[in-house]
Parts: sequence; C-alpha cells; structure tokens
Amino acid sequence: MNTLPIDLYKVIEYGLGGDTWQEFIDRYKEKYDLLQIDGFEFEATKLDYTFSQLITSLGVKTLPAYVDPESPGYEAALGELEGRTGNIPTQKKFYRLNRVTVRQQLQLLQRVGMSALTEEMQNVFLGLLDESADGLIGSYYNALTHQRMRIVSTGKFTIDTDNNPRGLKGITIDFNIPENHYQVLAGTSRWWTKDEHIPANQGSASDPIMDIKNRVKEIRRKYHYLGKIRMELAQDLWDDLMTHTAVLKRIGHSLYPTVTDDSTVIANAQNEDEDRLKAIFKKLVKVDEIVPRDSYAFVDKPGKDADGQPDLITEQVENFKATNIAFIPVGQIGTIQGVEPLTLGYEANKVASYDGGRLKLTQRANPETHSIYIESEAAQMCVPRMPQYMFISTVTV
Repeated sequence: MNTLPIDLYKVIEYGLGGDTWQEFIDRYKEKYDLLQIDGFEFEATKLDYTFSQLITSLGVKTLPAYVDPESPGYEAALGELEGRTGNIPTQKKFYRLNRVTVRQQLQLLQRVGMSALTEEMQNVFLGLLDESADGLIGSYYNALTHQRMRIVSTGKFTIDTDNNPRGLKGITIDFNIPENHYQVLAGTSRWWTKDEHIPANQGSASDPIMDIKNRVKEIRRKYHYLGKIRMELAQDLWDDLMTHTAVLKRIGHSLYPTVTDDSTVIANAQNEDEDRLKAIFKKLVKVDEIVPRDSYAFVDKPGKDADGQPDLITEQVENFKATNIAFIPVGQIGTIQGVEPLTLGYEANKVASYDGGRLKLTQRANPETHSIYIESEAAQMCVPRMPQYMFISTVTV
C-alpha cells in the first residue's frame, strides 16, 4: 500500500477529536439499534461467499451497489452470479468528503501551518466524517431492509437497474419457493385493473376478503401449515384496500347486520376508526397478523441536474412489492448470512469494523486530487429457511 502524505490523514485524526477510527464508528451502534428485518436473524460470519439454505419444517432490513467482490464500488462486473449456487453478492459504496470544503481547509493549513487546527476546523471535519460514516452505516442497514422486503414480497431477490443502477444487473437469486405458492389474479378478478386504485377501476368480479380467506384456507388445507399466519403488504395497498367497495360492504354488514342497504353500510364503514376496520378485516380473513409496510429505499443513478448537466440523482424505489400480498409464518423465517470483508493492505488504524465485522469502513486519501474517501464493504444476504411456508399473491396492477 502506498504511503500517503500525513497532511490528509492528520485532518481525519483531528476531526476524530482524539478517538480512534474504530471508537468513532462504535458511536453509531446506539443510533442504529432498530432494523426492519423481522423474521431474519444474523448468523455468524462465514469464510466464503456462499449461503446455505437449510429448509426446516414447523411440523403440524441509496442502496449500496452490488458488485463483484474484487471490484471497486459502483464498478459493473462481467462475471455471472447464479442464485441457485448460493453466492452472496458484495456491496460497496464510498463518500468523498466535500472536496471544496476539504481544499479550503487544506489551503488554510498550507498558509498558516498547524496553528490553523482550531476547534472550529475540527468541527468542520467532524461534520464531514459524521456525514460519511452515518451515510454508509445507514446504507448498509437500508440494504438489509430492502433485501428482506423484496424477498418476502416476491420470493426472490433481483439485482437490476431499479435497485442497482451502477453495478451488477440482471441477477435473480431464487430461494426455492415452490411455483404453486405464487398466485396471480387476472382479468376482472384483479382488485383494480388500472394503476389508479379508485372505485371506477375495481375489477367487476373482485372480492378481496374472499380472495384472502380462500388463500388462507388453501395454505391450511392443501399445504398443511398449521402455525400462525402473518399477512404483509405495502402500506399504500393496505390504504387502498380499506377503500375498496367490496371490502367496505363486507365489513359494513358485519358491523351493522340489521342494515340491508349496501350504500348505507358502505358509508358507515367509511366513517369507522381504522383500527376497528383492521380488526374486523383480520377476523374475516382468518389471519393472525396484518402488517402494512411503509418502506422505501433510495438509489443514486446517473442523470441530469437542474441545469441539464450530467450528475447523480437520487431516486426512490419500492421495498415491498406494491402489487403483492405475502403470507408468511409468524416468527423467524430465515437468517442473514455473509462474510467479514477482507481489509488486507490497509493500515490497521484506517479500518473500522461495524456489526460484528459484517461491515468494514476504511479511510483512503488521494493527494493528487486532495480528496479524502470513506469507503464501505459488506456481503450479507437474507436467506429464508422455510420457503415451503411462504406464499405470494399478486392482486392488482
């Protein structure tokens, strides 16, 4: 590894305020103590980039780019990745500390010398380091959440243009959920036949409560799952579902059995408290839990700025597939498997570990461009362990 001028690393050390790089990173543990990866638990890190899927029977988490492990962040790789072989993709990302700010401070140091290292300058660099470390740790957790939501709502994890615009594309990791566990409503049976979920676009033969009730019955009787069932769906789909006239009619008649006029019971149901509607709905369809997922991710992708010049733009992507409903067991359904990334070639004090070594954060200085980089690397994958008890229904467009 090349020896870099002390000036740039001195700036980092001063910004750390006497802490080591590892001590600085450890501060974020308390902030990120919550993850949307319920149902998946971390396994100990592995020695190779493969996952094992042990299928067990119950009886009667701007996402980082996924890249080849040997490639730098955001660099597209040419190698293949076949999900059925059990390979775990690598994610990398880096922050370059604000180049204008860094150069201004370095110019001041060059003119005045080390006496320019005031508390004010320390706070400037502390802020830059915090922005970088916080962003990379947050991205790591957001990536796990994105994996979890996509796997539960689609049964697979696909790395493609929408969630990885600057890295690997066209890769689908399949977790062996049987094909007959996927249901797709078609024609007028779809809850809505157009993107806009309004009464005028409802399928003329749609009956969401009966669809879900029959699906649960099938899970129990045909596939012999006798444990508790959790129904998950996107928050937007849940909100729309609570406006579907067939749903309001069924709930309304349940709440007001003496009222026979459909329009009256629909109007009455529309005015009910949301928690009460949810409780009645859950009782009618016979699931144990209903969990709407209000969850999104963001990615950086090539685009144009406000002046039409090439630039990176931030774009929102869905985590939970908005057209799907998932039926999964309550409790643990899988594990998070992965490796501790290698950091050979880095000086020990330029490397920090996070989350038991699953995430590595490194410092790198480039004297030619007067740039300071904070880089991250992780290779973790949410792996379902009971695909035979996971079911997915596509109910709308």
